[in-house]
Amino acid sequence: MKLFKCHAVLPLLAYERAHAVRAYVTIAATWQEARSRVREQEGNAEFVTVPCEMPDVWMLNVSSMSQRELADLRSACEWKENRTDNPPRPICRGK
Repeated sequence: MKLFKCHAVLPLLAYERAHAVRAYVTIAATWQEARSRVREQEGNAEFVTVPCEMPDVWMLNVSSMSQRELADLRSACEWKENRTDNPPRPICRGK
């Protein structure tokens, strides 16, 4: 089991312009399992980031982000998911 940190981005409320963001640390075997655990806690989350493996416990906080920041975060996480699911093959060089 490993320790993972990820964020749940909550939907906009009423006339808010910034999303509430809750950070979580969870123990799981894979980043997919960690993300699933956060989704269980935040069933109405608009988005849950791809968890990062952590070496130790970190203090968590709650922050907010704009619609533009959310779009940028989604794009970065999709890119990371694709690279995590299909890691690039190392280049082998002969001597």
